[in-house]
Amino acid sequence: MMTIKPRYTSVSNTMVDDFVYRTCLYGIQKYGYDIAQTDVDPLRWYISTGRASTQFLGLLLQKKPYMIARKLHEGGSVQEAVDRIKKYIGFTE
Repeated sequence: MMTIKPRYTSVSNTMVDDFVYRTCLYGIQKYGYDIAQTDVDPLRWYISTGRASTQFLGLLLQKKPYMIARKLHEGGSVQEAVDRIKKYIGFTE
């Protein structure tokens, strides 16, 4: 049985900020600046309002930023975008 080693063993503000930055950077390169900023807003809101738990952030940091950017670009309301990310990273409340 193969085990997957987590990419990060802890969560810090710097790591989360870097992840959100890299997610946005991918969006900028793929879709343009304004669209990328709008796409990433639901994730920024979820994190900055304190709704994102450490478990959520830990699971998020294990994913690739470009995949999160793609999920965010699918559109919908803020809640739909956050729920889509939760489902993708395997987070259950």
